[in-house]
Amino acid sequence: MPKVKRSLFKTFLNTGTIEEPVWSLIGSGVTGGAIAYNPKVEEEHYIHEDSATTVVEGYAPKYGIEASAIVGDAVYDFLDGLRIGRSVFDDVLAEVVNVWAYKTPICGYYPAERVLCTVQVDEFGGEGGSSVKLNYTVNLIGDPILGRLLPGTTPIWSNLVTASADTTLTTLVLGSGMLTPLFASDKTNLFYTTSIAAAAVSLESTKSGATIVQKCNGVVVDQEDDADLELGENIITIEVTAGDVTDIYVIQATRTE
Repeated sequence: MPKVKRSLFKTFLNTGTIEEPVWSLIGSGVTGGAIAYNPKVEEEHYIHEDSATTVVEGYAPKYGIEASAIVGDAVYDFLDGLRIGRSVFDDVLAEVVNVWAYKTPICGYYPAERVLCTVQVDEFGGEGGSSVKLNYTVNLIGDPILGRLLPGTTPIWSNLVTASADTTLTTLVLGSGMLTPLFASDKTNLFYTTSIAAAAVSLESTKSGATIVQKCNGVVVDQEDDADLELGENIITIEVTAGDVTDIYVIQATRTE
C-alpha cells in the first residue's frame, strides 16, 4: 500500500480578514509541522471489570510549525506583523483550511476542512551563521466546517467561495433524493451530496440568461431527462455560463440499489 507523502497534506492560512479572506499556502521556508490533536480522555474503572474504560471526550488540536524567515512570503509577512505588533486577542484570530490532497478529487476538488484559529508566534531568531527561524503555533478553535477545496494560485473553497450572481441557479431539481445542503435560489453553494435508491434520476436546472450544460459521469443530460446512475458514486455537474463567467455545480450522488 502506498505511503502518504507529506506534500499531499496542505494547509492554507487566511492572511486577509474573515470578511475578505486571502488564502496563502503554508510551505515556503517550513521545515516541519504536525497537528497535535491533544485528545481529552476520561478513564473509569468499573467495579465489575478488571480493565479500565477510556473514553475520548474531545480534542484541543494545535498545529506546531517550524519555519525559516522568508521575506516576501505572504505567510511569513503576516506572522512577522503579528510578532512585531505583539498582537493579542482578536488581532491573532485567523482561519486555516487543511486539504487532504491524497484523497480522490471530485472535479479537481479535494476533501478539506476550514477552521477558525488563533496564531501564536513562539520563537524568532536562531544560531549564528544560520538563517532566522520563526516558529509558531496555530491553535484550532471549535469544530471544522467540512467541504472541498480546489488548490491553485487562488484556492476555491466550494462551500464558501460561491457562484457569482450571474450564474446562481434559480432552480436545481432532482427527481428523487435530497440534496445536502438543501438547495435554495438565494444560496450559492457549488457542492452537494445525495443518496438515490434508483437506477436513474431526472435532472432540471434553470437560470435566466445563462447557458447550462448538465452531465452525469461525463454524459450530457438534457433538461428534465433522466440521468443514468451506476451503483455507488456518481458525479453530476451543472456548468452555468453567463457572459465570460462560468461556475460548475457538483452533485456527488450515491446510488444505493
